[in-house]
Amino acid sequence: MSAITPKLTLNLRPPAPDDRAAERVADATKRKKAAQETDVEAIDRVLRMSLTDKQREMVEELRQAYGSGETGNRPALRTAGGTISKDDVIRAADALLRQRQADARADRVAETLASKPANFHIVTDDAELPAFVERLREECRRQMREWPDRWAMLGVKSLTANDFEGTGIDTYIDVSIGYSVWLPLLDEGYYLPYGHVDMRGAEGFEFLDDMSAYKATDRQLTRSKVLAAISPYLTQSAHGKSFHMGSARYDLHVAIKDGYEIRGCVWDSLDAMNSLNEHEESFGLKPLTAKYGRLFGIDGPVFTFEDMFGNRSPAPFNIELVGIYAIKDVLYGWRLTEWQFEQMKIAPSAEKPGKLLECYAQIDSKLPETDVFLARSGFCVDLDGLAALENEFEPLLEKARADVFEAYEIDDAFVRKMDRTINAAKVADWIEKQRKRIDRNTEAQAKQLAIISECEAQGKTNLKKYTSAVDRLAQLKAENLAPADEDHAPLNVTEFSITNGNHLAYLIYDHLGIRDRTGQFKRGKTRSTAADVMEAYYEEEEALKPLATVAAYEKLLTTYIQPMLGSAGKSSIIEVDGRVHSEFKAGGTATGRYSSTGYSGRPIDILREFETEE
Repeated sequence: MSAITPKLTLNLRPPAPDDRAAERVADATKRKKAAQETDVEAIDRVLRMSLTDKQREMVEELRQAYGSGETGNRPALRTAGGTISKDDVIRAADALLRQRQADARADRVAETLASKPANFHIVTDDAELPAFVERLREECRRQMREWPDRWAMLGVKSLTANDFEGTGIDTYIDVSIGYSVWLPLLDEGYYLPYGHVDMRGAEGFEFLDDMSAYKATDRQLTRSKVLAAISPYLTQSAHGKSFHMGSARYDLHVAIKDGYEIRGCVWDSLDAMNSLNEHEESFGLKPLTAKYGRLFGIDGPVFTFEDMFGNRSPAPFNIELVGIYAIKDVLYGWRLTEWQFEQMKIAPSAEKPGKLLECYAQIDSKLPETDVFLARSGFCVDLDGLAALENEFEPLLEKARADVFEAYEIDDAFVRKMDRTINAAKVADWIEKQRKRIDRNTEAQAKQLAIISECEAQGKTNLKKYTSAVDRLAQLKAENLAPADEDHAPLNVTEFSITNGNHLAYLIYDHLGIRDRTGQFKRGKTRSTAADVMEAYYEEEEALKPLATVAAYEKLLTTYIQPMLGSAGKSSIIEVDGRVHSEFKAGGTATGRYSSTGYSGRPIDILREFETEE
């Protein structure tokens, strides 16, 4: 028998197509398409629901993303299957918005870092500080030579734009992390960083990436050496400084916390803009630059603080990024300041040019330093005197309130008529629903009567059907529904409240017939009972005198006395140093008067943990 040699056969033909695999792919595609269509339908269903303006805008963006069929940045709607709810859609819309904001911010960061101008200098070596100081001195020397009288009206020999970056915006707690300045004749800007912190990996700072984050290995300056370098210049009143501060006077507060006081702060470009045009939509530096920049040489996109860093401190961000942003700030600040100065020179008219600048130079330019001095000094308060006034005014307020009820004859009939007026829609809704209830009751009674008559005619009154109908008829008659009319509609309001805006509006506009002049104070609004509108009415309408008396006592007690004393359930605004501290704002009211707001940034009971029992 001969040996049999096994033969190896190679099958080089392609395998037959797997029909089931192709079917599975097709089914998956169909399911994906069906799911997408279902998601779009769910979004459309939510768009037909009641949404806030912001929610509707977000959901419409989500609808566009799903409708386009793109899947790249499209958040998932479904969490665990089942019906897609309104909350699911809003959550996904919010996620889409956040992702787009993050993507846009990343693009802006990359663009900013890639386009740093050659005359933007970010100093990170302490050894370079003397050279910076010399450039600052050279700017002052050049201005005194080339612009010998330009700033004479402001009482200074030179002028630069300055700014501090900080850990936040609280004028008493937050501290500076960097200083920037624009030197106009030298045409260069500087940023001196000294307080950036590495927050990578910390809770709440997951948004930081390698491009935008400050790293502990990154170089920055020593705080004490920077302050020693810049304070001699910033404390010189002969050399002027411009800031974009407004009411908070943030930069001047920061300097005091750093151990020196800025002198020569003769220009606040926010307040100057308010003097030029008090009706600006926004007085922020970036909105003003975006609006007027073409007039003073700023073209292209103007990124806001939130565009770059969101609603947070710049401290954990990359020094190069913050530095470019900070130098752009002082460049914008300088160009805006210079433009405002020239505009004030020719305002208010050709016949009287320079009057606005003269006014600003003699009054407004002195306010920043004065305001900060007042704010930090605070005011001593006679608490015993205020307590005596509280005891005097409280019974007078109660009497004034009682006089309102008597003067306007506010009784049950008044309250009922007021209720029917301000709740007319609710009353009409109740009448319609009551009519339907009566109709249903009448139909149900007729049905039960028919059953009863049928059983009685057939002599089957012993059946459960009969007894049930008798019991149900009794129940329906016992409902004793009130007639569906206004007289029988329940009251939504049972008493008049002088602090209720709707009640007050009825009394003023409906009961007393005072002509509505809200539009003179608040564009597009009607029937206002806001304090500023009411004050104008009180001056002109004799019929409102009882209300004016109540308002006067309430303002004295709730605005001036009780917040100081910490009485009537209010926390005292007296700070731990025993004084009241306010922030001042020139032109802070619609009439251009000075205004002040109390400081509310830190808890005044912070020292209670150190109290001991006697």
